[in-house]
Order: sequence, then structure tokens, then C-alpha cells
Amino acid sequence: MNDLQEQIVGAKKIIDSKLAEFMENNEPLLNVLQESVNYSLFSGGKRVRPLFCFLVGELFGVPKEKLITTACALEMIHTSSLIMDDLPHMDDGKVRRGKPANHMVFGQDVSALASIGLLTRAYEIVLNDPELPDDKKTKVVSRLARTVGINGLVGGQFVDLKFSNEETDAATLDYIHTYKTASLFASSGVTAAIIGDANDAEISALETYAKNLGFAFQILDDLLDVEGNSEDVGKSLNNDKGGFVTVYGVEKSKHLVQEYTDKALTAIEIFKGKNEKLIVLAHMLLKRKA
Repeated sequence: MNDLQEQIVGAKKIIDSKLAEFMENNEPLLNVLQESVNYSLFSGGKRVRPLFCFLVGELFGVPKEKLITTACALEMIHTSSLIMDDLPHMDDGKVRRGKPANHMVFGQDVSALASIGLLTRAYEIVLNDPELPDDKKTKVVSRLARTVGINGLVGGQFVDLKFSNEETDAATLDYIHTYKTASLFASSGVTAAIIGDANDAEISALETYAKNLGFAFQILDDLLDVEGNSEDVGKSLNNDKGGFVTVYGVEKSKHLVQEYTDKALTAIEIFKGKNEKLIVLAHMLLKRKA
């Protein structure tokens, strides 16, 4: 096991433990809602966004203790978005991470509330984080809110729902995945950089890295939707509605994965000598099978 793999295992344990602490609720009337939240939050996610947050923290000498709450908030937002995406009036996903989607078990009403609950709890824990000064809390929450809002995940999902079809053009596809996929991954690094007092050039480099890696990750997701095995991938397949494979075809999409990954790696040359783990992370995500 290499250093990054060991760090992934360690980071997942830390995140899972802290998430359980943050989501603890002793109100019996909320038992079913809590079960719905936990069903998705602890369903075997890779915790890639918290890991990226920690790795960027290392670049600026920020200890995990100062990042753990923000990292958990990122995972809550990610999980919230997955629950919402799977709802019948959204992407209508039936399977997520190898088991029935949240709404298939708890119903659409409970799932929607679980999603909203996770989202608002994410902001709450950052604002209550004793490790961060008030000015950093404001900047982090502002970044997260912008990532989720109308000009972020919400907007990306809207365009995906209303304009994604077999005639989707490249510009629309770029918009969808910039805001629906890449923006949250970018914020995972940028929030850590903000906490670490990074300068504008460093933040820009991390945004470029994350956006391009996010695109490569999404294209792989689209390729797996066409070529993958549902048991390996852990979700319903053939849900591609005007995705990269539809627009570009399989071979061009495979080429784009490498192209976006190369752009990501070029962006972090500014951190030469300290960027080894970010390079390994990019290659690790490039080799994903699920």
C-alpha cells in the first residue's frame, strides 16, 4: 500500500467518525429521517472530496484538525446532492453505490428532507467550527453556498434536466458538468486553500486542476454508464442523457479523459516539489472502474 492509499484509508476513518458525531440525533420522532440520512451518508462513499481537502491543506501546512469540519461539510453536501439527483423527478436513479437509492427505501418525501437536512447541517457545522476564525468561516460558507446555489449545483442540475438530450451541444455539456460535478470538487480544494491563506495564483491553479480532473472523472462516469458492469459501478446504467459519450462518442471521450487529466497536472506545476500526492490522486481517479 502506497502513502496515498494509506492516507485514503486513514482519512475515511477520520471522516466517518466525525460525520457520525455531527449527525447524532437522540429525538425518537426523527428516527426514520435519521435512518435515511445515515443510509446514504455511510453507504461506502470513497470520501474523495474530503481527501482532496486534506491534500490541499498539506500544501499550506494546515493540520487535519483545522480542516476536518470543512471536509465533513463537503461530504454532507455531496451526499445531499446524490440523494436529490436520484429522485424520480430528477435523474430517476434506482441504485446508488450498489444498493437501492434512498427514495426507493424511504420514499421521496423523506429522501428530499434528508437531502435538505444534510445540506443545511453542512453550513451549520462550519459556522460552529471552533478551529476557524470568523473571517475564515464566512469565506468558506460563502464558497460552499455559491457552489450549491443557482449558479452552482442547482443551476447545473436545472440545465441537465431541461436542456440535456441527444442534441446537447458541447457548450451546454460544459456548463452542466462545470457546475453539477466539477464545482464541488474544486471547492473541496479551494476551501482548504482559503483556510491555508493561499494567494490568488495558488487558488486559481487548484481550481484549474480540480475542474479538469472533475471533467475527466465525469467522462469516465459516462463511459462506465455505457461500457461498465452495474454490479461493479454500483448504480443503474444506461442513464446517459446527452452526456459526453452521446456528444463525442466512445473513442473521443476516452481521449478527452487523458486531455483533461493532462491539463489538471499542468495546472499544479506551480506547486512543484509538493504536488506528488495530487499527481497520484489524478492518476488514481483516472484508473477508476466504479
